[in-house]
Amino acid sequence: MRAGAVFVVALLASPAAAEDQPLCGTSGQGDWPRIQEVFTGDWLIEHQAGYAAMGGMILPFPGDGEVETITIWQLGDTLQATHPEAQAPLVLQLADEPRWTVETDNPAIPEPLLSPDEVALTAGCSQLELPRLIGTTTAVIDGVQMNFTYRMMAMDWSTLYGVMEIDSVVHGTPVEARRTVWMRAAGR
Repeated sequence: MRAGAVFVVALLASPAAAEDQPLCGTSGQGDWPRIQEVFTGDWLIEHQAGYAAMGGMILPFPGDGEVETITIWQLGDTLQATHPEAQAPLVLQLADEPRWTVETDNPAIPEPLLSPDEVALTAGCSQLELPRLIGTTTAVIDGVQMNFTYRMMAMDWSTLYGVMEIDSVVHGTPVEARRTVWMRAAGR
């Protein structure tokens, strides 16, 4: 694990944040009601560094350093998250996907501070045994539709790690942007 990653893990992982129930092994549909209950409420989100790829160019961008508040609530079988500036809620469901990776063979794309496997290591189990959520929404900015996908996994019951993905087409050119995000339950 990289030295910076060790610092972030030490900063974010806290025994006081752990709840009575274990985190590992709570990734199935039978765990969904408990996951919905635990993740409902206000969350502080911070967007980390990332990149945008378009027309053969890679444009890195730094983390914005801002901490914003989003609210997650239950709606039927989904969780929904909203931000005061969002055009539509982010609809969250349990992920049913293979192991997530963020490796790339392009040296122009910056590596995230932590990979999904490194985050899972802090919980002491495989990422496939952790609660993993996929959220989707769309927004129209300057007449361009942007499709957002958030892939988030629990590091503990009050910390979520994720990758925000934005896919769009601008003036006929496909654009993809990726950045990592950290979410921390407010007040926990």
